[in-house]
Amino acid sequence: MARLTNRAWSNNMLTINTKMRIYQTCVLSILLYCSETWTLYMHQERRLNTFHLRNLRKILSITWQDRVPNKDVLGKAHLPNMFALLSQRRLLWLGHVVRIQDGRVLKDILHDELLAGNKPIGRPVLRCKNVCKRDLKSGNINPVDLESYAVDSDSWRIKVQKCAD
Repeated sequence: MARLTNRAWSNNMLTINTKMRIYQTCVLSILLYCSETWTLYMHQERRLNTFHLRNLRKILSITWQDRVPNKDVLGKAHLPNMFALLSQRRLLWLGHVVRIQDGRVLKDILHDELLAGNKPIGRPVLRCKNVCKRDLKSGNINPVDLESYAVDSDSWRIKVQKCAD
């Protein structure tokens, strides 16, 4: 992010749209590499969201004295917040897992535990299936209906996009 300051962020010849595309391809893609399987607690997601919003404010030249709310910053950037980005990536990956052939270890473990698995009492460790369940619940998707929704990748992508909005 810092190395792009002179070339991109402070370059007045680049439009905001171009700067956002550079941010998405050079910063967000590296930051969120393999984030589909991360098991993040809320405080970790908040830190990622803070980093995301701080970078957007820097790119858009919005200082804290301007007192611009985060929603307006995200609206100017035409990007969702970090919570939505992470959830969207996990749901798209989950659709891919559902579509892979039966008998694969990953599908058997994750899919069966989403339907019937519960977190044992007293266990403090957050697991991938718990994060996936949380994302499905926030997107109003029933885990039982997941397989019927995710069969067609195009319709699943559209459904996930609507959940993220």
